[in-house]
Amino acid sequence: MSVKRRRLASWLQGRGIEIGALHRPLEVTPGASVTYVDRLPVAELREHYPELADLPLTPVAVIGNAEDLSAFDDQTLDFVIANHLLEHLEYPIRGLLEFQRVLRPGGLVYLALPDKRVTFDKKRALTTIDHLLDEHRDQAAAQNRRDHFLDWAVNVDGKASGKEADDHVRYLMARDYSIHFHVWRPETFLEFLFAARAQAGVELDLLQFAAPETEADDEFILLLAKGPADSPRLPPQAGAHRRIRSGLTGRLRRLAGVRRRLARRA
Repeated sequence: MSVKRRRLASWLQGRGIEIGALHRPLEVTPGASVTYVDRLPVAELREHYPELADLPLTPVAVIGNAEDLSAFDDQTLDFVIANHLLEHLEYPIRGLLEFQRVLRPGGLVYLALPDKRVTFDKKRALTTIDHLLDEHRDQAAAQNRRDHFLDWAVNVDGKASGKEADDHVRYLMARDYSIHFHVWRPETFLEFLFAARAQAGVELDLLQFAAPETEADDEFILLLAKGPADSPRLPPQAGAHRRIRSGLTGRLRRLAGVRRRLARRA
């Protein structure tokens, strides 16, 4: 696991879920208990993703998806992990709102997304904020679905425009293949998140953000907290350091008091 993933995963404690872990579940600390959620059982995931045939897949405990976590009651989870998932949602705002619903106050969302500049999405146009907000407001994703698949067929799978691309679109849609419906760079995703907070009822505060850090790093990661919070929330290590400093200060003060009393007696 990358240093970046490990650093941000250290925030996760308690009981939570990871959605769509497939062959790459997030490594968490011993203080975190994870239930794995996916839209298909493992056997069907292998059929859907033949490219993962030789890789071990994470056992699925709950059938569900990011836009429908009805298997979980309101405010019952401490964290939600959604890595390389939100770009697969036709309604990413609906997904964020569903994460928000199942989280306890202060609960965390660990969200990794691909940076289009260093993935197979690099030829595709960035998804605009207006597109995302309009689709959410008008529930219009079904009307745009074919356009998304056509964009994928031409700019990811390399099919020639016209009959070849149209045939490929029909094949992918018949399989309900999980494409990247939306495409972001780090800054455009942040703009989308802030727009969703301002206009769509999302109340997830940004705690941490990490852009790609090495040449091989193809993702950016956000750590969000169900808010609003009255004060800044410190990283686990920073909080521990503060408690250590506070304890040392208290002991030094007590020692200074003892020295003064001894000096007066002398």
